[in-house]
Amino acid sequence: MKRRDFLKKSGYRDRRCCGNRGPCTLRDRTEKTTIKWRMQTYAGPALAAHVMKPSIDAFNKAANGEMIIEL
Repeated sequence: MKRRDFLKKSGYRDRRCCGNRGPCTLRDRTEKTTIKWRMQTYAGPALAAHVMKPSIDAFNKAANGEMIIEL
């Protein structure tokens, strides 16, 4: 990944966006984005529902909508 592409995707705008504090950081972003991951398991669909689903549900609850994992 090129440096400019990373900065564009991370929310860095320019030095003027945050006043006199310097460049924006990831915490300065105003728009809320949700990170979505899809998880695959070796266990197969039947066993995955019993093994991985409870852990994924607990993580999604703890993440408060900032990150979502799909099985």
